[in-house]
Amino acid sequence: MKKAFAQKKKTESKSNPEESLRWVDRGWYLVLEFELVHSPKLDAALELAQKNAYYAELVDERGVTFYRTIYFKTDFPKFLEIYDIVGMWKNTKLNFKGDDITKNDFEIWYTSYKQYWGHRKALNSADYCGVNKMRHYPDFLGCYDRCIEFRWRDPLFTHYQFSSKVWYSFGKRVGHVYVLDKQAILNHLEKVNKEYLACPCYGHSLIDLYVNKLPKEMDPALHKEWQFKEDYLKLSANKSYFNHDIALSTMPEICPVNEKAYYKFMDRIFRS
Repeated sequence: MKKAFAQKKKTESKSNPEESLRWVDRGWYLVLEFELVHSPKLDAALELAQKNAYYAELVDERGVTFYRTIYFKTDFPKFLEIYDIVGMWKNTKLNFKGDDITKNDFEIWYTSYKQYWGHRKALNSADYCGVNKMRHYPDFLGCYDRCIEFRWRDPLFTHYQFSSKVWYSFGKRVGHVYVLDKQAILNHLEKVNKEYLACPCYGHSLIDLYVNKLPKEMDPALHKEWQFKEDYLKLSANKSYFNHDIALSTMPEICPVNEKAYYKFMDRIFRS
């Protein structure tokens, strides 16, 4: 299938359905196709399909009638109801932006989507995992539990985040300056989210934007909101809830001095 989709043309004709199609590129979309089956739920599925703005009744090379519906991000919540009916049917097919996908691959990110977005009746272009409408930046980039954290995390506990990491853990100390490795942040996101990249709420267009806004380096002598970890641990020595040896080996090389200072720093860089 071409990397495009058919504009709305509800057709009764089965002789030449391609006459009703006009192909254009429209970004994120998912195609659902299902055939005539002997199921008491077929009528319900067809009723839902026919409400779709991009519905077509077609005939394949075998002479078998099948039904195609196409969903954008904004109307994707409507997909849940019809997929609950046709998802288990043997000949139901899925296609993401022109590429056929298996049900198993689809279900991986779809299960996560339903968990976090399944209650929504509609989506808009600004809806994505991690969005925080109260700040100038998201709480995190990527998927839940597989992300780059922008919200405050106590540096003493960052080693408990396995697939999620704070953004300032990517980099190295060069003399008196900590140099951030932005490419490593992007590589980590792609690696841990490779099975979730097709989700409509994965913030593809925003990830580069926010990563680029992060500082190239932090110098604790100039940026008072930060300390190298050995200095941070000296101030935290009276905290009874952490193991000093574990913290020393797993903490980021640089740490925000406290929550208030961290959010002050983040607000400043993302307002610009």
